[in-house]
Parts: sequence; structure tokens; C-alpha cells
Amino acid sequence: MKLFNRFPAIIHHDDSTTAPSLARKWETILFSTVLIWTFLGLCFPMYDTDFWWHLKTGQSILAGNGIPGLDLYTFTDADKPWIDLHWGFQVLVAILYAIGGVPLVTLVKAGVVTAAVAIGWRACGNELPAWKKSLLWIFPIICIAGRGNERPEMLSQLFLAMWLWIAWRSEKQPDWMWWLPVLQIIWVNCHALFVLGLIVGFSYAVDAVIRSRWGGRFGLEPRTDGPPLGAVFVVAVLVALACLINPYFEEGALFPLTLYRKFSVEKEFYRQNIGEFRPPIDFVMQFGLSNLFVISELIVWLVTAASFVWLLVKKGRWSPYRLILFAGYSHLAWQASRNTNIFALVSAVIACQNFAAAEVISSLSVAGSTAGDRAHPTGKRVKLAQGMTGLFVILTGLVVSGVWNQIGEKNKPFGLGEAPNWFIHDAAKFAGRDGFPMRAFVAHIGQAEVYVYHNGPLRKVFMDARLEVCTQQTFQLYNGILAAMAAGDPIWQNLFREGEPPVVILDSRSSRPAINGMLQNPTWRLVFADKTAAVFLHIDTATRLSLPPVDPSPLMYPDGEPKEKSRGK
Repeated sequence: MKLFNRFPAIIHHDDSTTAPSLARKWETILFSTVLIWTFLGLCFPMYDTDFWWHLKTGQSILAGNGIPGLDLYTFTDADKPWIDLHWGFQVLVAILYAIGGVPLVTLVKAGVVTAAVAIGWRACGNELPAWKKSLLWIFPIICIAGRGNERPEMLSQLFLAMWLWIAWRSEKQPDWMWWLPVLQIIWVNCHALFVLGLIVGFSYAVDAVIRSRWGGRFGLEPRTDGPPLGAVFVVAVLVALACLINPYFEEGALFPLTLYRKFSVEKEFYRQNIGEFRPPIDFVMQFGLSNLFVISELIVWLVTAASFVWLLVKKGRWSPYRLILFAGYSHLAWQASRNTNIFALVSAVIACQNFAAAEVISSLSVAGSTAGDRAHPTGKRVKLAQGMTGLFVILTGLVVSGVWNQIGEKNKPFGLGEAPNWFIHDAAKFAGRDGFPMRAFVAHIGQAEVYVYHNGPLRKVFMDARLEVCTQQTFQLYNGILAAMAAGDPIWQNLFREGEPPVVILDSRSSRPAINGMLQNPTWRLVFADKTAAVFLHIDTATRLSLPPVDPSPLMYPDGEPKEKSRGK
């Protein structure tokens, strides 16, 4: 009889322990599928032209030439200081490229950015069910993948996620914040966006002061946990000093102000000339809501804003820390589309933390509810985790199959290596042969980096994409030269009267008007043409090198042969 009386208790005990275990298993599987989708979505052929000057500089540093202090690659701004805070990233990609070329660099990029997402996920805490977290992360991950390039900002996303995680963790374990100065030293020697960590630190410090003074009032949580205010300000001072530990000392620490000026004070000029400096609203006004990545950014902003409203209206709470963060990163996002990925990362963490805070308040308001109760998910929670896992499996399949690329901008097919017929490698190598001019005018400025990679620093370009070096005046002159070339106006040649005229390299996609103009110019000869670029030499130089004119027809179809020709028509 006693055996039968005990039997139901045994069964009940097994159910109570098995259900949470099953839930944890499925939530772990869900988290894994989120990361797999993120990683594979970042595995697409490389299009970013900036990679080549980063690689060239990293190889130069490893060769013992030191970290640059003056411009190495242009003949127009050669005397300008070059604050190259990217040197740590450059050394990294040079090592990776030596081991496994572009495919390995792309894989590491995908891994680093996926790690940033994973750390950001952890910075949201555990109060929010995994299925809700994954739902809130879908559109931020789309934004992050939309700018998932092989650039220093891939490291900035990782360091920013670590800042967010340490800020969250320090509320319970204050000793973690002492790692921030170390993190900042690494960051300032990898990318100028190290200032993003300072925004997180400023928001945290302001929140600590406000809640210490008025916690428990005005909807503010009391500040019963977290590091003491004195420790917060000591760490703040150490972080500020850490920013000085770079090869350029205070000039490096203040360099982000130079970049900020370009998309704020000088924004009108740069927005007209560089797509990533345009605000998202410009793309909406021009193309409508047809771009997946622009739509995703709008959704991210609306959901995060809604999370503040939900927490305040429904629960009467708000967080100064998260509100300041959201305002600051929203400002950056609406200033320039190049900030979309960092905005999305921060917004995902903020939205999850807001909704998690609402869940905690709701559970505490239910009589008899405890943290232990919240740790035992119901069967419904398990089913929702399974459902979301299925959704991310489908999303992963769309990426691998190529359907996702068709939904997006059609420039991120699943795969590795370089984008076909994109970089002007052959033209750059041809223009660097013995006897060719030591100066080059290359358009567009991104492709100038490919020339720099193959021929610099001995051979130099008129202008490249390093806006931290090239001035607005140089950029305006560059635009004027292209316009004159397109119009067939020889006045641009007056700029190169001293010395031999430069070799002119015009890419086949964005420089077609200039190519057409140069083909009509009798003093210049087309000496090389493929699907990526045209190479022109002054007639005297071409004659000296015995280079005859070549057929320009490969320039007509940079993306491949025309359909009629491929069908035999």
C-alpha cells in the first residue's frame, strides 16, 4: 500500500524535472539555429573594395615597415597625416589572407559577427523566453548581415557586444567592469569606432547617477545592485586613458570627431558622393519600401521604440541607460546607412532587455510566483521554441539555396571568395607593368584600392577611398576630372602637365560616361579592356610602349555575356 501511495509522487517529480530539461534543450537548439542562420547569411562573396588597402597596409606592417604616419598611397595628399587606427585589423587580415586567402577572411568575418550576435543575445539576460528573443532578433540580424563586410567594423561589432554584455553583467558581478579598459585598448587599435563603447559607458554612468539619486521614484528601479558610483567613475577615467594608448596618442583618441564631421557638418557633400553616408530615409524616398534591409531597419526602430512604450505604459517603468543608448544609436543610424549594423545590434539588446523587464515585473505581480517558477517553462513554451527553431531552419535553407539572395539586394549569394568580375585585378596589374606611368587616376575610388594593393606604395593614385586622408577639395577635383572626361573636355589634362600623364583606369560599371568620353579623345588610347575596367594611356606613352588600341566590347557587359549572345542569337 505504501508503495502505491508513493508511486504518484515519483511520477510527478519526474515530470517537473523533465519539462524544464526538455525546454532548456530546445532553447539551446533554437539559439544554435539562430547562430547558424547568422553565420551562413554572412558567407557571401566579397564585394568590399576597402579590403585591399587594409590588406596592403597589414602586409606592409608585417614586413617591418611600421605603422604609417603619413599617407603612402596618393600623390595628391602625400604630405597629409594618416591616422591609421585600423592597424590591428590590418595585421589580422594580412595573416588570415596569407593562410587561406579571401575565403578564410570571409569565414572569420562571419564567425566574428556571429559571436557578436551570440554575446548580444546573452546580454539580454535569461528572463525572456528564447522564442521571444529569437523573434526580436530576426530583423536586427538581417540588418547586420546587410553590412556584413570584411571591414574593421566587424571587430567593432564584437567589442560593442562585449561592452553591452559587461554592462549587463556588472549589475550582478561588478568586478567584470574592470575589464573595460583592457577591451578599450584593443578596440582603439583596431577601429576608429572605439567611441561606440564610450557611448555605452556614458549611458551606464548617467543611469547609475540617476537611479542612485531618484531610484524607486518616477518609474525608476532602485539601484540596490551594481558597482558603487566611485568605482564606476574610476573605470570611466581608466577607459578614457585607455583611448590614448594608440600609436597616435591624443590625435588617435580624438580622431572619431574627424569622421563624425564628414557625415554631420559636411554631410551634404558626402551624401551626394558616397552611398553609405546617405541616411536610410533617402533610400526610402528614392526607392520606397522595396529594400529588405531598409524595411528591416525601420522595423527594428519601431519595435525597440514600442518596447519602451510597453514597459512604461503597462508596467510604469523605464531605464535611463537603455533610453540614452537608443537615442544615441538612433541618431547615428539616421545620419548614415553605414551605421545600420551597429544600431541593429544595440537595438536588439535594448528591446530584449525592455521586454524582459516587463516579464519580470508581471511574474512578480502574480501571487505565489517566484524565480523558481519562471525557471520551469510550460509545454507551450517548449512548443513555441520548437516552432521558432523550424522557422530558423527554413531561413537557413533559403540562404543556402540562394532564395534569400533573390529576396534581398541580389548581391549576396551564398558562397566564398571574391565576387566575379568585380575587382579590377587584371587592369591594375597591367597598369603596373614596367614602363607605365608611376601615377594613376583610378575611378571609382574604391577600385583605386585594388591598384594600390598591386602597385603601391611605389606607384600612387590621384585619390582612393580613405576619407581619413583625402580631403573634400581633392574629392571635388576628382569629380571635376570625371565630368570633364565624360564631356570630352581636355581641360582636365592641365592638372597633369608636370611629368608624364598618368595612366587612367575607369571601372566598367560606375565610370561608363567617362569611358565613352575618353574613347572619343584622340590624344588618349584604350590599351586594355575587360569586363571590369578600361585602361587608357596618353598617345605618346602608348606609342613609346608599342601598345596598339584594343577592342572595347568587353566593357559593354560587365555582368556577363548578353543573353542573346549566350543563346546563339
